[in-house]
Formats: sequence, structure tokens, C-alpha cells
Amino acid sequence: MFRHAYRVYCRGDDQAKLLALPETVHPVRRAELAFKILGREEEFRQYYESNRFGDMKISAADKDKNETRSSLSSLTGDDVSLGTDRIFFAKSLPHLCASLVGFSAVEAALELDHFADDDDASPERKDSTDAAARVGDKASTRAAASAAARGSGFRESSERYERALVAELGNLLRKRAVGATLAELARASCFVAAFRSALKIVHPSSSTRKSDKELLAMDVDIIMTGLKVAQEEQLNATARYVGDGKREPLQVGRAHLGGGLRFGKGRISEDSPVDTSSKIPPEEVLDYPFGLSEMKQRQISNALDIIDPSLRTQRGSMNQIMSENELYTFSQAVPQIIRSIHARVIVFVAFALSQEELGQVFASKQGGGIAGYILDCVEECVAVAAVGMKDGYAHFDELTVEQAVQITADISALESALPRLFGTVMRGLCHIGLVKADSVEETFDYADAVLNNACKSCDAKVADMYSVVYEICRNKIDMLIDFSLENFSWVCKTVRDAPNAYAESLVEYMRSTFQCLGPMDDGSRAGLHFSCCGHVAERLVKLLTDPVEDSEAKGKHHGTAKPGALPPVGKIDPFGLKNLATDIRHFEAFADGTGVGQLRECFSEIKCLATAMLDRDLPMLLLPENANARRKRYPFLSLDKVSCVLEKYVGTGLGEKLMARGSGVVRNDFLMLEKKEVLQLSKIVRVQLGQS
Repeated sequence: MFRHAYRVYCRGDDQAKLLALPETVHPVRRAELAFKILGREEEFRQYYESNRFGDMKISAADKDKNETRSSLSSLTGDDVSLGTDRIFFAKSLPHLCASLVGFSAVEAALELDHFADDDDASPERKDSTDAAARVGDKASTRAAASAAARGSGFRESSERYERALVAELGNLLRKRAVGATLAELARASCFVAAFRSALKIVHPSSSTRKSDKELLAMDVDIIMTGLKVAQEEQLNATARYVGDGKREPLQVGRAHLGGGLRFGKGRISEDSPVDTSSKIPPEEVLDYPFGLSEMKQRQISNALDIIDPSLRTQRGSMNQIMSENELYTFSQAVPQIIRSIHARVIVFVAFALSQEELGQVFASKQGGGIAGYILDCVEECVAVAAVGMKDGYAHFDELTVEQAVQITADISALESALPRLFGTVMRGLCHIGLVKADSVEETFDYADAVLNNACKSCDAKVADMYSVVYEICRNKIDMLIDFSLENFSWVCKTVRDAPNAYAESLVEYMRSTFQCLGPMDDGSRAGLHFSCCGHVAERLVKLLTDPVEDSEAKGKHHGTAKPGALPPVGKIDPFGLKNLATDIRHFEAFADGTGVGQLRECFSEIKCLATAMLDRDLPMLLLPENANARRKRYPFLSLDKVSCVLEKYVGTGLGEKLMARGSGVVRNDFLMLEKKEVLQLSKIVRVQLGQS
């Protein structure tokens, strides 16, 4: 009797609750009350949980498995395993996060008005339960406990399913992060940070909130993954900029002639003189940041154009172009590369900040923690950019001098912009609070060290490119010498007033090559002048002094003999030496005309050797007692090389002297040795070499 009265009372209470529920209450609660009135509450719960907390079959990520089950796919209705990484980060991730937040919001709303909690907290229900207990109705007590147990089980199922959803989202995020770009990693990190905040707001009482950090963490080494991704992206971007851009110096625009447009105080203003004494950094020029606007070429002066207008080389050359249009030292790719480095560093900062908000603990590092990783990102991007600028050409082995010089100048321009780039990054880190007050000195010291390392990386590539430029010039010089002197006879019998053709071709090539060195800095440009002229002089010395037999034997022994390689001079007469002296004077005149100081000293050794062999006092100077006088007059003269030349020397006979006298030409200006004199001098030199 009491049990029946209790059931009638409860049913009436449920009906009153159902009728009193406002329309804003979630429909699930109305449906649950309706099923409860019909006595089918347990059936409703089973049906709801099987549909609400279910999963579905999706295609397996591993080939070994045929299928897998996904709670996220069941919640959203989409197969989360499909689609590329780009689609996942652009569309799928926001959709999944929004769906999960919606699920948590619904579960939180259901929990706020749960029947078991209401029944436990209701005074009327508590009075009825007490009354039933007083009359000894144990069945009513068991019914109330069963209702509370059902409510607790419902909440546990909800929390367990929510945890499964968050865990699956974290696993999916970690798997997709392997192929993500830096921008996608940063966007995903910011999105997950906002997602976790939303979960805390909509469903703070869920026990899953304690595990969100671990479930959604991308990776313990995610910051290093971001560094690697930034490095790879910068390398690819640099190669793309180099490949798509014009491989020639940028022309200075009319707006930047003698000045430029600068950002300053919220407006763009005309360039004004920079106050170097001020601690305020100079304003950046539009499109040419970090000091690029100041890297303009200096016009290469040619002293020969001033001495003799007939030798003017400006018509149609780079000098004429520069006289009409001022040029920068760098090509179109350099501003794009520097801006991409800056933009990539900004994205990396956003990524690192989001990871810090997510609770990522960064390993202890020199430079003040997270700021050190950001500075490492700048260094790595600069290093790979220098590599990409060098290796960005499709056919590197087919580079011309102009292209190799431009690569060298581009890397030098990148290095010149690094101090202001690092300064901008450090100011930004200070503004957003990443430079901690207790580690300011440490962070700035580390920034200086990283800047030095980045400059060293650029210096190494500049040195490599300088070697490439010199190798191209050297190969071309060798080719010209080999081609011009092939089958050339140094036994001339006559004296030329003009230089030989090979000397004129070498001078013309070096003149045109040196005119292309405008983008290079003064030191590199002067060094290349000395390298090329020194190589020409060295080749001439070797051709004149190397023994023919030894050269052929060494080539066969080491396997270095090349088909068509020019052998050393086999024979030379005094007329050939006289013509060689004329060629050397031509080289020295060219060296003086370049404007590079002391460049003519490159030809000192070959000039000393040729002049000594033409000196009429040579027989006296070669005597042992005149060694000091010889060294004073010819400080660069080597007896070894004199001996080699004497072995190739073709002495003049009596008939040649008579013919010279008969022609009315008196050869008193240079030495002409007879065959017996050559043998005698060779013996004197060998004796001195044997004694030494």
C-alpha cells in the first residue's frame, strides 16, 4: 500500500516537472522525462548512450589494419582519417574543435539539471523518502539509490566519452603535425590554446579538464620540430626566390636616387640624413629594409679612359649603364629573402608563445629560455638562406662570371643586413615580454653570439663563391692561354713593336671581367684582380721555366696529363724573350689602368726573369763573385729558373749576326748569346746550384 502510494506520488511529481519545464531546457531532458513517465527510463538511457556516446568505423591509417573506430567521426559524421594535412589544418581542425566544444556545452547543460541531482536535492523527495523509510518501505529506498546510481553512471559515461574525444583529437593533431608547415603549427597551437580555454568555460566541472594539457600536447620536442620546419621552409623559399628572380643587380628607382622613402612616425617621408650619434635606430626604407637601400654600387673607374680616350671602354659596358642608371649591389631575390626570414621568425614567435600558453616546458637553454630558441631560428634561417642563394641555380657548374659575382654580392648583402635584422627581432622580443628582467644581459650576449655565428655562415659561403668566381676566371684564362699559344713558336727571329695576340686577348678578357665586379665589395674586387693577374704571371713563368721532359713524365705518372694541355716552352731565342718583355709591359699598363694599387707587382717575377735574360751584363752578373750585385739589381731572380731558360735558349750563330749587320739593324739594346756562350753560362749556373 505504501509502495503504491509512493509510485503515484513520484509519477505525479514527474508529470508536474515535465509540464513545468520551460522551452529553453534542452530537448533531451524533455524526452527523458517523457520516457520516465512511461516507465521506460532505462531504455531511453541505453538508447541515448548508444547513439550519443558511440563510435564509427573509418579507414585505417596503417596499411596493416583494415579499419579502425573513431569517436570524433561519430560525433561529426565525417571520416577524420581522410584529407591532406593542408585540409586538416585549414578546415577539419576548426570543425572538430567546434564540435567537441558543442558536445561539452551540451553535456554541461544536461548536468546542471540532472534528475538524479534534483531528486537528491529536492525537499519534497527527501521528505517522501524519509516517510517511506519510517514505515519500513525498503523498496523505495532501493529505488532512490538506483536512481542516484543511474545518474552517476550517466555522468561517468559522458566524461569517459569526452576524454576519448579529446584524446583522439590530440593523437590526430600529433600525427598531422609531422607534415605541417610552420604557419600551420602556429595556427594549430593558437587554436588549441583557445580550444582549451573554451572547454574550461563551457564545462569546467568535467574531470577531463585535468588531463587536457597532456591529451592535447603535440610533442615534448615540438619546439625543435618547429625549428626544423622553419629551416626547411626557408631553404625552399630561398631557392624559389633565386630561381624566379632576375639574376642581375636591381636598378635604383627614381624615388631612391640620393634618398628614399622611409617609414617614420606613422607616415612615409622623404629620406633625411641619418644621425649616427643617436641611439634611436634609423628608419627603414620601404621595400629595402635593414640597410639594403644603402648598398649601392660604386662606379668602377678606368685610368686608361682618362689617359687615352681612344682606349675608352665605357661604351656599351656596365659603366655606361651605371652612369645612366644607379644600381644596387644585390639582385631582386635579396629583399624577398630577408623579408621572408623576418616573417618566418614572427610566425615562430607566435608558435612558441602558443606552446608556452599550452603549458609546454622548454628545456633550460642559454639565452633566456624561449628567447634563445627564437634567436636560434633566426640563425638557422640565415644559414640555410645563404646555402639556398648559392645552390639555387639549376646549373651551378655552368655559371658565368656575372652570375657568380651576383651570388657573392647577394650573400654579402644578406650579411650586411643581419645587424639591423637582429636588432629588430630583439626589440620585438623585449616589447612582448620574452626577454625576462633577470636575464637581459644573458639574452643580449647570446644574441651577439648568434649574430656572429650567422655572419660566419655567410662569410663561409662568400668565400666559397669567391673561389668559384676565381675558378671560372682561371679556367677561362687557361683556355685562352692554351688556345692562343698552341703551336706558337718562341723562336721569333724578329722583334715585335706590339704585344702578341695572346697578351691582347688576355687583357681584353680581364678588362671585361673586372668590369662585372661592381656588385662585389672593394676587398673582394681587389683580391680577384690580384688573383687573376697573378695566375697569368704564374702560367707564363711555368711555361718559360718548366722542363718539358719532367712535365710530361709527371703528367703520365700522376695521370693528370690532359688532352690538348699546353706543354712548357721547348725553345726560345732572344727575340722571343724581347717580345715577351713587350707583352709584360702590356700587362703592367693594363694593371695600372685598373686603379688597383700595386697590381703591376703580380708580374714582377716574370718581368725580372725576362729583363735579366735580355741584360747585356748578365754574363758578368752570373759569376759567383757578383752574386750581391745580381741580387741588388734583380731581387726576384732565381738561378734555378735562369738555368731552365738557358737550357731552352737558342743561341745565335755568326751568320745571324752578319745578316743583322747587313740589314743595317744594330741589336745593341738587348743580349744576344751565341751557342758557346749559352753552354758556358749554363755551366757557371749549375756549379753555383751544386755548391748551394
